[in-house]
Amino acid sequence: MNIFDGLRNAVDAYQGGRDSLAPRLNKTSEVLRKELSGAVSHKLGAMDALAIARMCVELETPHCYAYAQTVAAECGGRFEIGDKSQAEDLQPMQRISALMQETSHVTATFVDALSDNKISDNELARIEAEIAEAEAVLMALRHAARSINAAGKPAGERRMVDLQVRSMREEAAA
Repeated sequence: MNIFDGLRNAVDAYQGGRDSLAPRLNKTSEVLRKELSGAVSHKLGAMDALAIARMCVELETPHCYAYAQTVAAECGGRFEIGDKSQAEDLQPMQRISALMQETSHVTATFVDALSDNKISDNELARIEAEIAEAEAVLMALRHAARSINAAGKPAGERRMVDLQVRSMREEAAA
């Protein structure tokens, strides 16, 4: 498996697939398809590849770690998933701050686009990209709230919550 295979698998498993992920990268679905194909005419940058991997990891989609695993293997190393329960929930107030920042970006982008009482295709793409970023922050905030809630429960009850959350994620991915 090469880097493109790993990213393609992750993108295919992403909720809504390439069509929902591409606007978050300010790309069209077709451009992203060409970049993920490894075509010489379209190059996928390292930052875009990382952004794709992070978005897939946020949703915990199947194959979300394929990119990291492939990069690690190509560099002679190995990839290990850290303790996500601590990493997800550190400083929920920062997540709230990020949400406020993202909603202000959505508002500013929308107001700028409406300055001439029209919204062009490019302006619409920027608005949708900003909304997608805000949605990702909201999702991370939801996961943090659920994890903090579960951490306050006895171990047996916490396992039940973990199973319910995992079940909801699998349904969303299907």
